[in-house]
Amino acid sequence: MRGLINVGSHCAVNSVLQCLYVTDDFRITLTRSDDDDDDVVVVDDVDDADCDRASYSTVTSELTSVLRDMDRNTPGMPPCDPNSLVDALIRYSGMTYEVQQDADSVFKCVLNALADDGDPRCKQASDLWTIRKRQSAKCSTCNAECVSHHAANNVIVYIGENEPSKLQDYMDDYSESFRVSDYHCGTCQEETELNVNTDITELPAVLCFTLARGQRCVQRGELMVNASAIDVPEELDCSRMSATSQPTKYELYGMITHTGPYEFGHYAAFVKKMSKWYFVDGDVVKQCPVLPLSYCNLPAHLYMLMYRRI
Repeated sequence: MRGLINVGSHCAVNSVLQCLYVTDDFRITLTRSDDDDDDVVVVDDVDDADCDRASYSTVTSELTSVLRDMDRNTPGMPPCDPNSLVDALIRYSGMTYEVQQDADSVFKCVLNALADDGDPRCKQASDLWTIRKRQSAKCSTCNAECVSHHAANNVIVYIGENEPSKLQDYMDDYSESFRVSDYHCGTCQEETELNVNTDITELPAVLCFTLARGQRCVQRGELMVNASAIDVPEELDCSRMSATSQPTKYELYGMITHTGPYEFGHYAAFVKKMSKWYFVDGDVVKQCPVLPLSYCNLPAHLYMLMYRRI
């Protein structure tokens, strides 16, 4: 494992990068060589319509470059430099990295840039996290139904007093169904209720969970960190999330932690490679002597979880 130079507020990028690196299918898909003729994008005298294309292509090339650099992990080598990738993400998304960015936003930005690239290989890498859903919205008076299909690349886990304290219990009770009152139906022209049911039609090869740790403090009028602990298992059964016949057992291999205030805290990662767990914080890489989940303070700082299908 190689660390990453942490310049300014790049800890969110570095933590996400370490999780992407140990996602073997992702890393191998992007870094395998096809004569490397598509890895470099040269921008010269392009018009505005071509600039967007160039920006996400540059994200792909810089991401591929840093992943390959991380693979060169001979002992004694200095940490990798992700600054070119950070610059590419700024050009693609318009985000500023002069202030702390949210790790979940960085993760989605990378996957979106790959999906926008147009290269089937990039789409394949991005789709590793794609959760496919079918949503049905039905009028409770006339049963008029509207069906739509959606996709997501993570599952939001809400934590707190009224939520399960164990991730497995949360998944067993998982539902995205809800009701909308005071709904005006365009078919029967009645003021009625709308029943919205969402079914997961396809679980991905890799499941990302993001813990909703931000909560609004009414008295102070700002976002605060919800430090509620959650019990995270090494293996997760997601069979109740989806009615598909796909394998639904997953194993934990990556965790991103957040410490400090909500808007400018610090991110670090625990990642599993070759059956060994490592703690990675910028250029610091340490092998964990025991399973990280046994660390007493970890459950209150977990922010993102990566599980892969087994």
